[in-house]
Amino acid sequence: MEEDGVLRVAAYCRVSTDKEDQRNSLAAQRAFFQTYVEERAGWRLEGVYADEGLSGTSTARRPCFQAMIRRALAGELDLIVTKEVSRFARNTVDALQVTRKLRERGVGVLFLNDGIDTRMEDGEFRLTIMASVAQEESRKISERTRWGQLQAMRRGVVFGNDSLYGYALRGGALTVRPGQGEVVAEIFRRYLEEGKGAHTIARELTEAGVRPPLRPEGAWSSTAVLRILKNEKYCGDLVQRKYRTADYLTHRKEANDEAGGRFTIADHHPALVSRETFRAVQEELARRGALARAGGRASARYWWSGKVKCGLCGGSCLLKRTKRPGGGEYRRFVCRARAEGGSGCPARGVNGEVVLSAARRALEELGLDRTRMALETLAALEDRREGRAGEEARLRQALRRQEARRERALEAFLDGALEEEDLRRTVERCGEERARLQEELDRLEARGDGDGGLPEEALELLCRELTDRGEAVLSAAVRRITVYPDRLLVELEEVPVCFQIRAAGRGRGRSYRVEVEECLPVPADRSGGEPEASGPR
Repeated sequence: MEEDGVLRVAAYCRVSTDKEDQRNSLAAQRAFFQTYVEERAGWRLEGVYADEGLSGTSTARRPCFQAMIRRALAGELDLIVTKEVSRFARNTVDALQVTRKLRERGVGVLFLNDGIDTRMEDGEFRLTIMASVAQEESRKISERTRWGQLQAMRRGVVFGNDSLYGYALRGGALTVRPGQGEVVAEIFRRYLEEGKGAHTIARELTEAGVRPPLRPEGAWSSTAVLRILKNEKYCGDLVQRKYRTADYLTHRKEANDEAGGRFTIADHHPALVSRETFRAVQEELARRGALARAGGRASARYWWSGKVKCGLCGGSCLLKRTKRPGGGEYRRFVCRARAEGGSGCPARGVNGEVVLSAARRALEELGLDRTRMALETLAALEDRREGRAGEEARLRQALRRQEARRERALEAFLDGALEEEDLRRTVERCGEERARLQEELDRLEARGDGDGGLPEEALELLCRELTDRGEAVLSAAVRRITVYPDRLLVELEEVPVCFQIRAAGRGRGRSYRVEVEECLPVPADRSGGEPEASGPR
């Protein structure tokens, strides 16, 4: 209702980008409406509402527009003045729905350039025509924009925001960020060669003081680690059109495939890891994922992953495989520093069978009847464990769904398919739900630990022992094997002693055998003396 014969007027203006020339246009529109209203007797300006850098195809994502409409529907405005229909809305349905709601509350909309006043009898008819024209123009603009982007994509231009860890995006090109490229390579190495999970890697990076992506002052998350491990950009490839706009009016985007025009440009930019490493990590991700979905434990790929260390420099040892002429395979552990030619560590390689024999001999020295222990323990815990398994599986599956939802949101944001505010809300909701589920899972596990049950790792070890899977026993029992030139030091989990073993291999090919010459227990906090010059073979 008008107050004392004064028409309460609000003006609305919008520009679709935040470029400098558009900002100037917005300032000019503000000044125009200020003067326009002041020149009319009986009019009082209640505010100029302006949305900057936002599309007109949807009113839902324009905060200033929404605030103006709320005031109008609350009876605080009598008239809204705007330049033209396309500034108000490019969506015909939105334009008609909003103006009808306003008219029901006695609020009119005046479109100056189009000569339309919704307070007039023919206002809605004329508005329908002009809104349809604006919507069609929006469709044509969308098509032209997509065509132009596609041509740029085929030339290798990268779209999105500058938030990809390890690379800087400048002028549509990716360049390596100093310091971050090494972190990416280290994440791939720890996951593949040391067999560590995303949570462990995230914790180690945080403890080492490495700043994470998106939130430099915070901590690394397993989601950030997994996003890096899954991103093909790190092996130098660029996948274009990962997402496509399903509706130009709602701007809804969905994942794309090759049938929808998705394509890959190989060797597009400098790689941070080799393509072989990237493929191996994808296979390992799939393997661990399948194991987790089956209710198992996503352990390291091999029992020795990340456990064999060099006694001379303290670095990790890599397993090198060499094909024999007869079709067999020769495996040896080599110090990473020596293999990569970095520090020039003088340590010689050691046959893989020697390392395996040393680990088995250390277990034998414990003198435990593992099969009998497994049978007795499982018989006592079987009923109790089954009761918890179903509920734990449900909670873990729910946690994985929330993690996957958060990861999809982050990927969509990094690809430019999701607004920052939408990302923030999604991440907050996922975090709250994950906290609730984790608390429930922790309570369940605490009850299980208090009733005499064993941890999942121990139960899994016992089950695998019954099926005679020796590598599972080694994976769970061996903590570290340190290779010195004349001996190996085998450390076991939860055992206060380790074993100093001298072993030698004899023969060649199929006749190759390893003989353990000495196996002495030593305190776990001692290395057993200084290394000598020659090493086991």
